Amino acid sequence: ASAPQAASTVPTAAGIARAANGRIPELLACLREQKVPLIGAHRGGPIPEFPENAMATLERTTSMLPVFLEIDVQQTFDDVLFLNHDPVLPRNTVGHGTIREMRWAQIAPLKLRDQTGQPTEYTAPLLVDVLKWADGRALLLLDIKPATEPELLAAAIREAGAEDRVMLLAYTIRQAQALRKQMPDAVVALPVFDRDGMDAAKAAGLLNNRLLAMVRPHTVNANFIADLEAAGATVLSASYGSASSPDAVYRDAGDAAAYHALAEKGPRLIASNRPLEAASSMLAQPGYAAKLGQCGIVD
Repeated sequence: ASAPQAASTVPTAAGIARAANGRIPELLACLREQKVPLIGAHRGGPIPEFPENAMATLERTTSMLPVFLEIDVQQTFDDVLFLNHDPVLPRNTVGHGTIREMRWAQIAPLKLRDQTGQPTEYTAPLLVDVLKWADGRALLLLDIKPATEPELLAAAIREAGAEDRVMLLAYTIRQAQALRKQMPDAVVALPVFDRDGMDAAKAAGLLNNRLLAMVRPHTVNANFIADLEAAGATVLSASYGSASSPDAVYRDAGDAAAYHALAEKGPRLIASNRPLEAASSMLAQPGYAAKLGQCGIVD
């Protein structure tokens, strides 16, 4: 862990980025040691008028909150990588079609829709531009959609000089292994929902201090997360996904306990659809900022 910082320091997204730059595994180890979570803005933290995965949304979120950004990477027919969650365009943009069958020139001019479905002034950003923007501003977790080629992704990350300041999210062991082949030192997230998943990750050589184990805490026994941490992994969970999740039940500051209860189960990274509420709930806990300071996360 880094040298202790003043407890009065207010953590920021830029502080997280600086603490993670070149030392993501060390930062994750400190979060495990301090038993403290970082909140992540799922799809960048969209709200009405600020669409998911838009550059303006990423800028707004990181200017307000001490969070990392979870964002989505898609690949076009002509091998351009850009940010979009769905493999098709209608929900997120004013356009139509399947991304993998379209050229970037067809997609680039399309205005993005916000979460209410209204068109906005924004267009989808190129991955390389986001990677360059994030330097010193935000720690990124790149959700690598299945149609995205690992070789192309690794080349884009290297072009931006971002190898040591991004994390990658895979959906299968095969995808995780392909990403690790291209970027051997990368921190990779992978679903590890039960003991079978843990054994499979171990057999594949993925269970180590560069694994983010995606876990649903309410579905596993009390020892499962501890066993993952003992193997060096860091647990990544979500505060959304069910009617009883913290994102679903939060109405005002009195409901902050829902986020605290999730954090107490052991995830050290928590992706949220309501990052403002989640981060504010954590910041209200005595000692939260000081523990992040112990991990080098300062303003």
